[in-house]
Amino acid sequence: MASDKAAAEHQVCLWLTPKIFPDFSDPLPQVREFFDHYAEWTTTADQVVVVFCTGNGDHILNYRGLRNVQDSFDWARYNCYGGEHADAMAHNLNWLQRVREGGERSYNPYCAGPMFILSEQVMTYRVLQRIYAALREEADRRGIELRLLEYLEPGPEFCRSEWKTHRHPEGAPGSADAGGTIATGVIDVCSSLHADERAYAAYPQGIEEGLCTGDFVAAQTASFTRDMELDGVFLGNQFGLLGFWHPDNAPEPTPERRAGITRFFDGLREQMGDRLIYWMDSYWPAEVEDERWAMSPENYRRLDAVMVSNFAVLVERTQIIPNLKSRLRIRDQHGGPKVLFSFDFVDPWYTYRVHLDDRKNFEYQHQVYRQYGDRCDGVTFFANDTFGHYVTRPPLAETHAVVTGTLDHRTT
Repeated sequence: MASDKAAAEHQVCLWLTPKIFPDFSDPLPQVREFFDHYAEWTTTADQVVVVFCTGNGDHILNYRGLRNVQDSFDWARYNCYGGEHADAMAHNLNWLQRVREGGERSYNPYCAGPMFILSEQVMTYRVLQRIYAALREEADRRGIELRLLEYLEPGPEFCRSEWKTHRHPEGAPGSADAGGTIATGVIDVCSSLHADERAYAAYPQGIEEGLCTGDFVAAQTASFTRDMELDGVFLGNQFGLLGFWHPDNAPEPTPERRAGITRFFDGLREQMGDRLIYWMDSYWPAEVEDERWAMSPENYRRLDAVMVSNFAVLVERTQIIPNLKSRLRIRDQHGGPKVLFSFDFVDPWYTYRVHLDDRKNFEYQHQVYRQYGDRCDGVTFFANDTFGHYVTRPPLAETHAVVTGTLDHRTT
């Protein structure tokens, strides 16, 4: 049974990307449209969190400080980013042959969809400040106490990774399926960095040889969130645990790796102070993460919230309930972190639409939430699709009814 506090409060955590903005110079109209579209969710929640997903977080790692807010960088403006040298013609032909002509309804490239660029607008830190300010301004106008986070992804998905794949590949030696293309550039927090004379916000004199990668990430993240006046960071895709999505992909959980992972979470908490740290799990129960990925239980005490990953394109359905229950046990035993249940409609970086393409899993998420939602601290989902449009009304209303119906029967 959840604590009274957990049962009494309900958080809505919405993920948003720059794709919603046709004009970076004036983000306010789309921000107002965003809050209008999700008014049912935001006005009935006790807490509202927006995770702004500019790219894959490489802009945090490259950030030089407030004196350099005119620096530009790539952002998640692609549908299916396959890497810098991806052959879009070959990828799209493969997709056409397998999906449109062949009828494939699972795996890649169906999940990835066709490869194209949605926008040629230039992203800078100044543009980001403008967007963050618009979100704050509109939330204040509506009386919404907004918590604004930026997204940090360990891998090379969504856009070009200057820091991960060019400046410091030794700090990101892991690999991942990035839009149907296997690409290196996944951060290992236990690795060490080569010397780098470039000035960074947290290291204005540059990086000394042998600096722990996890220490660098923690310090840079804290500097970025502080300078941009953000409430915290959302760590995506099991950040800190190398080897995505299945225990067989995890490196050997040596004592050294366990200590390195704990060092990262301890260091990030220390650097961030009272700013929020949200974490996306591995799709597997905490006990599996501990045994196979060396994610010690005490690391969860450094987090403010953990997202239970239910994304239909990756999840083992048999693991959803065990995963959720393991997070609830940790929260109830230690008083945190908060547990967020994820719903799945669309993807901001790929074309599929779960409520249309994988209806069975869409409905299964509802089924699990009806059973356990009253014990969760909130819900989270992607608020825009790969074209920059919001989740359509019918599936959104259907899911909102499941959430409100479940919470109406919770015990406080």
